Amino acid sequence: MATLKDVAAKAGVSMSTAGAAMRGEDIVKPATKEKVYAAARELGYSANLSARFLKKGSTGTIAVMVPDIMHPYYTNLVSAVCCAASKHELRTVIQQTGYDSTSETGVLKQINATICDGLILNVNNIDDKHLRTILGNHPTVLLNYFAQPPLFDTVHSPLESSVNTAFGYLCGRGYQHVCVVGGRADVPHDPDTSGRESGIDCAMNALRTNGLGNRQDFVECNWSVAGGLEAARQLCESSDDGTRMINRYDACYCMNDLVAYGLIRGLHDAGVHVPDDIAVFGHDGMFAKDPFVPFTIPTLTTVTTDYDDMATKAVTLLIDQIKHPNRQRAPRVETADCHLIVGESA
Repeated sequence: MATLKDVAAKAGVSMSTAGAAMRGEDIVKPATKEKVYAAARELGYSANLSARFLKKGSTGTIAVMVPDIMHPYYTNLVSAVCCAASKHELRTVIQQTGYDSTSETGVLKQINATICDGLILNVNNIDDKHLRTILGNHPTVLLNYFAQPPLFDTVHSPLESSVNTAFGYLCGRGYQHVCVVGGRADVPHDPDTSGRESGIDCAMNALRTNGLGNRQDFVECNWSVAGGLEAARQLCESSDDGTRMINRYDACYCMNDLVAYGLIRGLHDAGVHVPDDIAVFGHDGMFAKDPFVPFTIPTLTTVTTDYDDMATKAVTLLIDQIKHPNRQRAPRVETADCHLIVGESA
């Protein structure tokens, strides 16, 4: 096992300098600190440093892991986490896994072995036992991880409340026949896999509870604009008797905004106008802060996750763990808020 002497030798500094750097003392120049940190990571010294950091100080760095930083949902979430962390003078290291189980495991081991005070993770492909083995007691907050009982502090997207908000709006506007659009189809890994399945269940339950449809009123597609286009094709395709599925409905509830935008485009290409012929409602509010959204025709009616609230709750839970490393308590589970955004599509 590597020692501080090994780290000092690797970094080309004295043991006292290496020790001061590892403690985050200001007397050490930033460039020297980085050399020492790099040496510690390479030698795997961080495993012995975690408890020492928690007792004597903080590196001021947390790590965030998501499947795809280019996906709008995660772009919003990571940005919000960075902002929430900065309010507490914490730096954020970002890692993505590409929905790949091997990459996910590798990234987890790497960031758990680096010099980070805590971790905020969106995990898709690692089972509960393996996750606990990798992370141990390292301060960790999971995002949209549905283990029962919970392994770590967890923050969920507002699945149930956002679906109820959406269907309450649709009922209030007088829509009577709604289909739910969005499903995994041929996509093996998608954002929040377990959460998305729960979201579909929430939507189908709301559909039945409000008397707007039943289990058959569901169009399966993947979680993308292309999926929305495919859903439009399915809805508008004529059957053998000349009827079209879309004629059964006056509104579509999409499981995310990407699907909604693809659906609107696909319906337009088929000569179906939104909202005159059929309404389209989105979910997640991925583009709520996009400056170009007000110029889309029609603007999208959707219910957005409060990404700032979700990030604040995650960072707050993480800081609590970092500040109280020896305290024993049951994992906490919190849910982010949501907000209705009324556009022109429904």
